[in-house]
Amino acid sequence: MDKIKAIVEEQLNTTVINVSSVGNGATATCYCVEFSNFPFQLIVKISKHYKLMCEEKNMNEFLRKNVSFKIPETYFLTKKDSISYLGMEFIDGVSGRTLKLKHIKDKKHLANNIIDCFIDMQSVHNDKFGDFDNPTYNSWKEYYKEFFEKIYTFASDKHNNGELNKKIFKALNLIKINFDEIFDNVENIPCLSHGDFWTPNMIFDTEKAEIAGVIDPFSTRFVEPEYELFCLTLGLGEKLKLYKQYKNRVNVSKYCDLKVELYALCNEIDWWMRLGEIDTISYIKMRSRKLIKQVKKNKLKRTV
Repeated sequence: MDKIKAIVEEQLNTTVINVSSVGNGATATCYCVEFSNFPFQLIVKISKHYKLMCEEKNMNEFLRKNVSFKIPETYFLTKKDSISYLGMEFIDGVSGRTLKLKHIKDKKHLANNIIDCFIDMQSVHNDKFGDFDNPTYNSWKEYYKEFFEKIYTFASDKHNNGELNKKIFKALNLIKINFDEIFDNVENIPCLSHGDFWTPNMIFDTEKAEIAGVIDPFSTRFVEPEYELFCLTLGLGEKLKLYKQYKNRVNVSKYCDLKVELYALCNEIDWWMRLGEIDTISYIKMRSRKLIKQVKKNKLKRTV
């Protein structure tokens, strides 16, 4: 707490009144800092992963310029004794990590608002696919094939070392043998993605039943329109039936349900690859089982 106090006072030339913990995740811990002058509060995220913090800062700044919903402003990023400190705007509201459904007066309006924000973000286009700051791929298939091959190589090594079970590796093999069939049918329109647009990364205004802000972007990219839909199936989104709501409003592709499982599975393995460890194996297994069912349902190849 004392280090956070000293850093905020140094960076913003202010007097800190209070520092309190507001939560932690896989790579960072967040604190709310109150101080004597405007804006009076901010969030400080601390982490040992400086590269990830730099990426988050850059993604936030890009998203702030391009989406209609609120993204926190970045005040500073500094590193002291191998620990990184990212100072960001405090967004007033209730975290989607702790939100109880009973606190929301109009759940239907909330669901519609989340989908509105998602569709609005998808309306931001580019002429290339890839990372937000340097999209260079002419097709989503080209981009995702390169990405998937990295995932597959990593998973193969883990499987050979006994760290990844047969069910998960079977799911990845099914993606591999059906890749062309699935991705030849993808709409080739690069759309902006937050990368982790699920309810725990949202701050809610419970009175209005609307999003007050969205935090913690991950691998912000220009992607195919259905890429980030898997995020709508998680957390509060599952209870609000956000994925179903989206499909009621937007015509989806033949393999949309399958791709939801595919992208969810590969996204989690990508996180494992980046961090070097993971505590969500049960989730990966669940997505693998659902993907295998989707392959069968769509009558795709199940053997080489």
